[in-house]
Amino acid sequence: MTSLVLSQSSWSVDAASTALVSELVEARAVATRRQLDEAPVLVVLPQASGAATSTLQPIGAAAREAKVWLAGAARLQREDGTVQVVAFLFDDSGVMRLSVDKITPSLVDGFDDATSAIGKPAPFAVVPTPFGQIGMLPGEDVLYCTYARALVFHGAELILNPALERSDSLFDSRQGARLARAGEEACYVAVAASGDLPATALYAPTGMVACARGDEKFVFPDYDLQTLRRSRLNPHKSFPAIVRANTYARGYQRAAADSPSVAAPRNAAQWRAEAKRRLQAQRPTSRHAKHEEQYEALLVQECPRLIPLDRSVDARALMMKNLDESLELAGSRANIPSVRLCIFPEFWLTGPGGIGGVQRTVDDMARLAISYPDPIFDRIAAFAQRNKVYVAFQNFEVHPKMPGRVFNSSFLMDDAGNLVHTYRKNQCADVWGLLPDTTPGSVLSQYLDTFGSDALFPIADTPLGRLANMICFDNMVPEVAHGLRRAGAEVIMHSSSEPHGGAGRDIWDVCRRTRAFENTCYVLSACDGGEHAHHDSDVYTFFRRGHSRIVRFDGRVEGTVDGPGPVAFRVNIDLAALRRARANPLANLALWDDPVVYAGVYAGDVGLPNDLWAGDPAVNPYSGARQIVRRIDDYLARGIYARAEDDARLTVPDAI
Repeated sequence: MTSLVLSQSSWSVDAASTALVSELVEARAVATRRQLDEAPVLVVLPQASGAATSTLQPIGAAAREAKVWLAGAARLQREDGTVQVVAFLFDDSGVMRLSVDKITPSLVDGFDDATSAIGKPAPFAVVPTPFGQIGMLPGEDVLYCTYARALVFHGAELILNPALERSDSLFDSRQGARLARAGEEACYVAVAASGDLPATALYAPTGMVACARGDEKFVFPDYDLQTLRRSRLNPHKSFPAIVRANTYARGYQRAAADSPSVAAPRNAAQWRAEAKRRLQAQRPTSRHAKHEEQYEALLVQECPRLIPLDRSVDARALMMKNLDESLELAGSRANIPSVRLCIFPEFWLTGPGGIGGVQRTVDDMARLAISYPDPIFDRIAAFAQRNKVYVAFQNFEVHPKMPGRVFNSSFLMDDAGNLVHTYRKNQCADVWGLLPDTTPGSVLSQYLDTFGSDALFPIADTPLGRLANMICFDNMVPEVAHGLRRAGAEVIMHSSSEPHGGAGRDIWDVCRRTRAFENTCYVLSACDGGEHAHHDSDVYTFFRRGHSRIVRFDGRVEGTVDGPGPVAFRVNIDLAALRRARANPLANLALWDDPVVYAGVYAGDVGLPNDLWAGDPAVNPYSGARQIVRRIDDYLARGIYARAEDDARLTVPDAI
């Protein structure tokens, strides 16, 4: 048994041999009293206060004297005169096990005279310890999903985040992002920040374990490494095995190759100059002379009639009935002049892909699919023209250029009834064999040859801003929203269908807020509010409980439907405020996103491989989650994952 101690006491390297040793001895004594047997103790310190130091050796000496493993961050002066924030990990004999240069500039405190490791590939080093496989992301680095993903691809189970924190308008969103990292990466994230803010905390994949409350020196969280290791073997929770990393690697590598080679700034003046350069480079241009910076969006929370697998039931007739009921509900608000954008949930026309006691097939999905043109598009186009609104909606799709394939797609129609673009879901329940739909990554080579690379993350440049679509589970894989943001998205319309009752609901919502915050985008989630008990019944059940919501570009929930049922929910969009936030280099995280830092990691043998369904469209290679299980076994063999001490393993049936 080991102990993890998180400190929120301010400290400096100069005092490493006196006051720090005393505090470490105190922390070790308390941790030892909490153990049955004496065992290793890891103390995580905040980023040190005070001036830069020329050596970290006094910290190692303090760890040796106090007999603790010791992690933290400090400003280190290099031989070339530059100052660099460095995260460190010493063992209890005073030997440095890990040294990590901070990648991002100082955003919480404002630009300072420290340089960074931005603009070059990062090693993302991970070391084995008695506390598990440890990686480090100092300060704001933890706010970048790709950095955390890269660490986990190198084997991290515990990510240490020594940091500085301040009480500002983004404080809650930064804490939410740390929790999102734990959930997305199936890992622990340990944060140590000085002061009496509730920033020092341990986050697990299922939520916050413990956090500082008041001015206490130490937090002693319950750190359960064996449970984490067992949970990673569950294909439903093993997100580092599910993500289609190589799909995103292509775009990252292309962007890295196209990025100008710029030396990292060395002082505050150079950071400000670099911020201005990046703002100029990222400022979007538009072909529209007129922009509507203030308007309302309508989130339509509907309760669809579920279409059974029974072929004697007329699927098209039920889809048209669902369409009629949804458009009637939306029409009660869409005709208000301020409403300019209307978003419908996932499965609003079909229910969740057919229901029944047998495994769904591609033919079952094709029965529910549409292809442009179609009378359904005609009806929605007429609705858009009549109400002068843009419309985003989801449905299963077949396309003549890729016969035999069924995609889970979102469509955007403009206020003249024209189809603007089609987005095809990147990360779907196909990976578990739950839906036999095709995702672009499953047939990536053919998909790119057929539709081009822009079809992965299509963006519509409209008078309502740069609009993008995302579908349901895409929310839990941050690379999707990240890709949309890199393509220029300002408003992400999230058609979703989210069953309630599972233990992961809080993490799902935190991730939704983090998608908005880390990309400085609006996220508009239209969720289904229930379903009819039977396709010919007027009685609702509420396995899906709605909670449609708008999340502002700063990660703050601006409005939410407070329960299930059919609702047409109006929310305000303020693009002027969003663009002001993006003009602030301390708030616009994407401004400092350099793919050269992590592109090489994504291009490695990690995540679900591409083109797994390049063969017969009727033969589902994902049944029984076998591709995820295969990747998990591979991770275990390569040491990316580690087995729990009792080596328990979830048994996955042939069909889920």
